[in-house]
Amino acid sequence: MKLLKPKYRRLMRALAIPAILIFLLSAMVTGRMALSYEGIAADDAGRLYLGRGGKIEVYEAGQKVSAITPHVDKSFLFTVRDGQLLLSTGKTVVTLDLQGNEVEQQADEDGALYKELKAQRRSFTAADGTVYTLRHEMLAAQVVTDSGSVVFSEPGWANVLKPLLALAGLYVIFAAGYIALDRFATLEATGHLDQV
Repeated sequence: MKLLKPKYRRLMRALAIPAILIFLLSAMVTGRMALSYEGIAADDAGRLYLGRGGKIEVYEAGQKVSAITPHVDKSFLFTVRDGQLLLSTGKTVVTLDLQGNEVEQQADEDGALYKELKAQRRSFTAADGTVYTLRHEMLAAQVVTDSGSVVFSEPGWANVLKPLLALAGLYVIFAAGYIALDRFATLEATGHLDQV
């Protein structure tokens, strides 16, 4: 017994290929568009530090000037304290200078710093009192100050790409499940199920 008529089965399989391509392409493009953020911070010179994609990107006057790749074995949260970057993975605390050079590494047995940073990862108060907040406008991330100025914004195409990524991912899951069920029904109908 077939679940769908042959023309709909062909359509389902034909749509699976573009959905997989959109999903993979979107995943590759997410270098510019992040799905999650590891935190935001700013130093005394006004440079913005934005953690995304396993890196800490450094922005000055709205332009990306560098990226720091911490040498940690899993995801992390971070902040700027006393002129240094402070990262926590939940088990390890790593201190870096503002250029990304490791200064110190120590255990964070109870994960206290990680819990503190998790609560603060969408907002940061600089030494001069400026509050930086990470928010999402129409699905695109923005970092704004308490005065309302936007200091970072994802490109506009992120508004379209994020929903497409989600829809393509759901379709791939649905199509894979359907194809498996359809194959199971075909094997059962032809009596070949007990040969598998």
